[in-house]
Amino acid sequence: MTNRPTTATLLPPAPFRPDIQSLWMLDESIAFLNHGSFGARLRAVFKAQEAWREQMEARPVEFLWGRGRDLADQAKHIVGAFLGMQPEHFGFTSNATDGVSAVLRSLCFEPGDELLTTSHVYPAVRRAMRHVADRAAARTVEVDVPLPLASPEEIVAAIEEGLTSCTRLVVIDHIASATAVVFPVQQIIDRCAARGIEVLVDGAHGPGMLDLHVEDLGAAYYAGNLHKWVCAPPGAGFLWVREDRQSDIHPNVLSLFLGDGFAAEFSWQGTRDISSWLAAGAAVEAMDKLDGSGSWPRVMRHNHELAAWVQAMLSEAWAVEPCTPRDGSLLGSMVSVALPAAVSERYETPEAVQVRLREEYRIEAFVLEWGGRRLIRPCCQVYNTPQQYTRLADAVLEMVGSANG
Repeated sequence: MTNRPTTATLLPPAPFRPDIQSLWMLDESIAFLNHGSFGARLRAVFKAQEAWREQMEARPVEFLWGRGRDLADQAKHIVGAFLGMQPEHFGFTSNATDGVSAVLRSLCFEPGDELLTTSHVYPAVRRAMRHVADRAAARTVEVDVPLPLASPEEIVAAIEEGLTSCTRLVVIDHIASATAVVFPVQQIIDRCAARGIEVLVDGAHGPGMLDLHVEDLGAAYYAGNLHKWVCAPPGAGFLWVREDRQSDIHPNVLSLFLGDGFAAEFSWQGTRDISSWLAAGAAVEAMDKLDGSGSWPRVMRHNHELAAWVQAMLSEAWAVEPCTPRDGSLLGSMVSVALPAAVSERYETPEAVQVRLREEYRIEAFVLEWGGRRLIRPCCQVYNTPQQYTRLADAVLEMVGSANG
């Protein structure tokens, strides 16, 4: 993502295509600005999953035990080609948190070892890190990376300062869920590698948001979601592990192929509905055909440009300082913006703000507390329109007015 426009010239991108919203199953009476939480499904992907489920229910044993692993392998080839992963080097999981937990629970830590992350860490990952550290008498170290950020170098410097001779593993977000900051993962991985420290990337938002080639990053582990920005069904995630580390890593469900190698173990994690995995390939292909063949680069570019404009527009409308550079250089397809103080002071919890936006203004957007600030995180997918974000801007200003009144 280079050659971004300056704030003065930022404009929203043109609509992706006139009928784009109809391809999704979303309630069009709601301005759905929260794609980042659970994603949303194309109608074509929903139908693809239903077709796989019908086959499974018609012949359960033949489908799950006889054909399931081969079918999953076919889906892995599609997903792997899209994300730069060899099929034998990753396995499907339920979600990125599942993959992160598989790595953390598989590794052996010693008393005094340090597991380092940042203040942007996803809460579930924070809890998993503390759990495994406590069991081993190790410790977690959380480096503060405050907002606003002016450059990626600030993130790299903060993490480097937190590294010690006891640091065993660094866990970093590719795109932070709460703050929407795109981390300079390549630089972080390279700096850690120079000190012999392995990196686990929580790539919950990476696939489908960024032009991603997982194996080129050089991390030891990369866990990702497919149900978010790839628009696969819920239950579709993956864990990629570098070849030299695969013998140590096992899925959270230890099953029939334990000890038969990384790919085999992840191919069978007990009896489960694998239709979300099988439909992941259909999601990759459906998104790539939104405006003809080869749509993915345009999808990512469109969503990024929309996010950069949203940050500039909302920050100006609410008279707040942007959390990241105004040119959008630390953004992907979503952005976190500080809410006006009057709104934060009137509503006791983030959930109260979110509920009012949903029930009174028909706007679905994630509201959170982070770093002592009340933030809102609008997400940008091709079905969204600039008018939905100006609707959000006006709704919050109306809430400011009522708070002041």
